[in-house]
Amino acid sequence: MKSENVIENEVNNKNLNTIKEENTTNAENTINAENTDAAKTENAVEAVKDSSNGNAKREETAAQTDVQEEAQSVPAVQEVDTASINAAEQDATPQPKRRQRPKRKGRSVAGQVSRLKLALLFLAPLLLVSIWTELAPFLVSAGIRGSLIDLPGKYETVNLRGLLQLELVGPILYAGRQFYQQALQDLRERIPSAEVLLLISTVAAVCGGLYTACHLVLGQHYWNLPPLFLSYIGLCVTAALGSVYLDRWCKASLPQFLDLPSMWLVSGSILLSIVACLSFFFTGKAAFPIWQIAMSIFVCGCPVLLLPAISAAAFTSVQKAAEKNILLRDGTVLGDAGETSLIIFDKTGTLTIGRPVLTDIHVFNNGNESGLLSLASAMLQDSDLPEAEAVRDAAEGCKLPLVTEVQSTPEGWHSARCFKENIRLGSLEYVKRYARIPAEANGYVEQMSDAGKTVWYLTVGRTLYAIFGFSDELREETPEAMRRLKEMNIVTSVMTADNKRAGLYLARLSGAERVAAGLLPTHKAQLVQTFRKGGEVVAVVGDGDNDAPALECADFGFAVGSGTKTVWKAAQVVLTDNDLRNVAATFTLSRACVEIIKTNVRIVCICNLLLLPFALGIAYLVGGPLLQPWMLFVATIVAAALVANNTWKLKKRKI
Repeated sequence: MKSENVIENEVNNKNLNTIKEENTTNAENTINAENTDAAKTENAVEAVKDSSNGNAKREETAAQTDVQEEAQSVPAVQEVDTASINAAEQDATPQPKRRQRPKRKGRSVAGQVSRLKLALLFLAPLLLVSIWTELAPFLVSAGIRGSLIDLPGKYETVNLRGLLQLELVGPILYAGRQFYQQALQDLRERIPSAEVLLLISTVAAVCGGLYTACHLVLGQHYWNLPPLFLSYIGLCVTAALGSVYLDRWCKASLPQFLDLPSMWLVSGSILLSIVACLSFFFTGKAAFPIWQIAMSIFVCGCPVLLLPAISAAAFTSVQKAAEKNILLRDGTVLGDAGETSLIIFDKTGTLTIGRPVLTDIHVFNNGNESGLLSLASAMLQDSDLPEAEAVRDAAEGCKLPLVTEVQSTPEGWHSARCFKENIRLGSLEYVKRYARIPAEANGYVEQMSDAGKTVWYLTVGRTLYAIFGFSDELREETPEAMRRLKEMNIVTSVMTADNKRAGLYLARLSGAERVAAGLLPTHKAQLVQTFRKGGEVVAVVGDGDNDAPALECADFGFAVGSGTKTVWKAAQVVLTDNDLRNVAATFTLSRACVEIIKTNVRIVCICNLLLLPFALGIAYLVGGPLLQPWMLFVATIVAAALVANNTWKLKKRKI
């Protein structure tokens, strides 16, 4: 029994050992598995960290690349050296006038409404008589007797229609007498103007009309006589008077576009007349008076719509400008404003909204902030500068000290006496002459300048006590206005009295290509003169009294609608809604107007020049007719339709 128990105990012990070994093995496997899982988890976490770090690095690299690309995409702002301009003395000579063609006195007088009414009053019956004169031979040949204005009995063959046309055209020529006076003056100065062209055509038509009218009275048939062009000349004079009336109404006289066409038409008419008359004289093929060829050429060379083609485009452009809230005080800018190569913007009130806010006050030498603010406000009670208004608003409710001997300069420099000390307030250019500026102030100034703020210094005696920083909000449309001007290849520039840091910040923020920083307000006109001497066509945009000299000196001056009366008077264009995008719109309108005017002039001239074969007698040599009045009227009607369509396109064009 004992042996059996011993055996059984040994078996049980072996089983227990086996179970322990299995448990131990299982435990070790479990631990190994857990370790493996933990290792996998750690590897996964490390992989995630590596990937996240990689993504972060890639994002950081991409961000740096974007910043670099953005920095490269923003063009560098060119600084204008204003030190020499500020150091130069102001020029005492009068400012040069704008680039503008001198106006002609004759046209302004001839454009009176009474003269136009007189011409229209006699033009209507003149056209009726002319039509009847042209139709009467056809009616007679068709067996229809033309009894209008015919005499009875033995005077039946007498034709008075020629004399009647002469009588009716007389008042029209009298209404346009100033054109002929101007033509005589241009002839003395050897200028082949549109008035000279009208004078030559009138003389030719009237001389031919007298010849034909006299022979009609003597009973000769109209078909055998030179045609009467009196109604056509009357229409030319009336159209010229209407053109002047439109020019006076919209203040947009643009006679410079008539110079080249008039020169070619005058010289060409004279040359062709000589050649054609000599040709018929030596060949002997003319069965009519040879001078009829010269008369036809001179009349054909004077288009009716030569002046209205220009006035219609200018009138439409002025109306279109008014729709965009652009007031053209001098409409002549439409003729050459599109040639502008450089435009200069004032900062405060022009690029910005003109309501600066006092945002920073840095006090030195243990000064009291509220006391210094009230001292500055007391000095600026009578100042109309926007910064002065900001100081007064910030000091509202403070007790102001008594200041005496208050003085202010156009540069924005202020001085006064208080507490038996000299108080000075203004830019660094001013106060550094009288006080020492500590080095610790430079850090504050640079910080404010980098944010585009205007910096003023307040000194008491020779000690700096406070620095003021003013912030003004940029107009919302300013960057877009700058972009549009750049697309038109116009260089944009900003002039400001702020330091270079603030000026560069403003130029980058607005999108300007140049900046004239540190410029004294009284030297803005000299800056414009400097650019003009360099060959630039300069336009200036401003809003204040100190901008008026620069606007008068510039080729083209723009005033913001919220500007002063002085700057309004100095400007040619006023942006009544303060939208700077309308500056580019004005240039676009000017270029479109010039394009339409040139096209209209070409249309008018070509329509008349197509009749030259009839005027020269070339058509007569091959069996055709000579130039007749109805041909000129048909050409005028076609030209009027084309000019009206072209002008309508200008009215519908987006600017």
